[in-house]
Amino acid sequence: MINNTIFKKVCIANQLKHFEIKEIFALAGFDFSSSRVKAFMAGCKNKNYEKLSDEHLEGFLNGFILYSRGPVDAPHLLPRTIERCIIGLIEADNSAAIEAIRSLIEHVEGEDKETDDPR
Repeated sequence: MINNTIFKKVCIANQLKHFEIKEIFALAGFDFSSSRVKAFMAGCKNKNYEKLSDEHLEGFLNGFILYSRGPVDAPHLLPRTIERCIIGLIEADNSAAIEAIRSLIEHVEGEDKETDDPR
């Protein structure tokens, strides 16, 4: 499988929009225009097709990890994949699941306060 196919499949499977793809590349240190991202997504017979190098694919995948889970040094940030899941539950009006998540968060926050207690 060529790099462009892998890249395209990851983007489609995760329902990534072009601005999100640009943000992911930026996390890897690449500043691509929207037209260049579209060229990577284009079929090989398209006149705008541009081959994605190994370096760019590796950068995209590393950036996608950071985008999905957040930076290692900032564990207080909500990872984007979890954020998307919660938004999906809200849009689906799944109040039972939302309440379960709220309960888990309160439980974890309670444990954090106990470990901070100097007693």
